[in-house]
Amino acid sequence: LLMASRQPDSFLVERTVVIAAAPEVIYPTIADLHQWNRWSPYEKLDPQMKKVFNGTPGAAGASYYWNGNSQAGEGTITVRELMPPSKITMQLDMLKPIEGHNVIEFNLEPTDGGTRVMWSMRGANSYLSKVAGLFMNLDTMIGKDFEDGLASLKSNVETK
Repeated sequence: LLMASRQPDSFLVERTVVIAAAPEVIYPTIADLHQWNRWSPYEKLDPQMKKVFNGTPGAAGASYYWNGNSQAGEGTITVRELMPPSKITMQLDMLKPIEGHNVIEFNLEPTDGGTRVMWSMRGANSYLSKVAGLFMNLDTMIGKDFEDGLASLKSNVETK
């Protein structure tokens, strides 16, 4: 318990990929939650997952509720801020399997050979999360998902 109490009060997970396309080409694929089925690794966790979309696709306030199997869980992601074509900020509210409220951000920056896309998630480490962190590495677990998702996004955009 003492070791858990010494864990950080917050976390940050981020991964980056360079995609051979302009930010304007990549941006809509991320900003429009309807398009996440084309690249998000979380969409593959439960093909029977129930989904409900609300709001205008690609606009602030748009949201996506899902309820799936034990791997997919249940939650809502809401687009909070859009700065086309360079930044998208979203709120992730997980209800199951473990409740959590985190901020997701995508940053798109022009670079040699295309666009550097960074996917990050940050949030508070509850005491339960701190205890779990003693046995599993959040950065490794979520980071692998982000790497898979960015590779899929890259493939999806570059083969259009």
